[in-house]
Amino acid sequence: MQMYDVVKQVGITESLWQGSVERHDAVSEEFDGIRFFRMTKKVGALGKGSIITEDGIIFGFPSIARILHLENGVRNAYIHPFYVEEKVDGYNVRVVRIQGRVLVFSRGAYVCPFSTDRIADFLEVKKIFDDIPGLIVCGEFAGPDNPYNIAHPPYVKEDVRFFAFDVMMMNQSHSIPVDERYKIFDTYRVPTVRRFGQFSASDISDLKKIVKGLDEAGCEGVVMKPTHPAEKILKYVTLGSCLRDINVTAPLMAEMASEFFTHRIIRAAMFIHEQMEALQPEVFPQLGKVLLRPIYENVAKAARNEVIDEKYLLRFREERNIQRMIEHLHKCKVKFEVLSKNKIENYWHVKFARKCYATYEILQKHLQGATHVD
Repeated sequence: MQMYDVVKQVGITESLWQGSVERHDAVSEEFDGIRFFRMTKKVGALGKGSIITEDGIIFGFPSIARILHLENGVRNAYIHPFYVEEKVDGYNVRVVRIQGRVLVFSRGAYVCPFSTDRIADFLEVKKIFDDIPGLIVCGEFAGPDNPYNIAHPPYVKEDVRFFAFDVMMMNQSHSIPVDERYKIFDTYRVPTVRRFGQFSASDISDLKKIVKGLDEAGCEGVVMKPTHPAEKILKYVTLGSCLRDINVTAPLMAEMASEFFTHRIIRAAMFIHEQMEALQPEVFPQLGKVLLRPIYENVAKAARNEVIDEKYLLRFREERNIQRMIEHLHKCKVKFEVLSKNKIENYWHVKFARKCYATYEILQKHLQGATHVD
């Protein structure tokens, strides 16, 4: 089937499709002989992050609305019951079988060679995709040894794990209802995010207890999923999540938009105001430590003429996927160095260093006395 025959099913005209390809709003990609288009901008019914394959359309995973005040946000959003799940700190993927091959796509619609290599450790891929053709399993890869996200859940001590949280179907832009999704997860023993059950807007005190427990355990927060299709999915994060986000990103503060930090400081202030009796003195040194220490350490490195980098370890089942991951990082314009590659038992252990040249160069210029206007 031609790609245009696929997209015309959602009302895309041939001229609109051709124009999208010419403008690179739809970018042709290939992975291990499987050809697809990656949507970089919204075109008609196709949102950014959607994937067009010969087998059909994998719609982009929707953005989730955030609330900063738990009680008022929930009361404004929900009349009907809703489910509550843990929000896991990792990176978002969609797992799907195309032309007989199970691939794992990132939110940006790239095939991730690392995630594709490792998904068989967590899902019985043949059985689930044989039984439910066109299934798309949405989830989070999380753990300390991943290529994208330094922060991770406290209960994943090494390597990575996969946590499913949603199910979609090929050619459908909406998710399967939560109770049906849970049946699929349980039937096929799919590892999932933690599920806390069904709640109503009057259960705020119970919700606050869940959030408090997650914060004390070092977890990211909750996602609330409605039982009524007209109501929204919401996310809400803990104070600790805000501080950890700042801590892992502050080393590259020189090249980051300031809004990244101000948004998280506001979220932290909102959390403290609602969830705690008062602003406790110990919060001040915590914020100063996560905000200032990482960038200070990089200033010290730049002063010693040390290139700033971030080191990480990836485990691969198949050696050929190491080279595919290297090519993927090059395509994404990530500057890196492979430090080592060793076969240990059933996995190839590969150590990478991501080179943070932009931060190094900015700090070097400041250290050398360059002027700037702000």
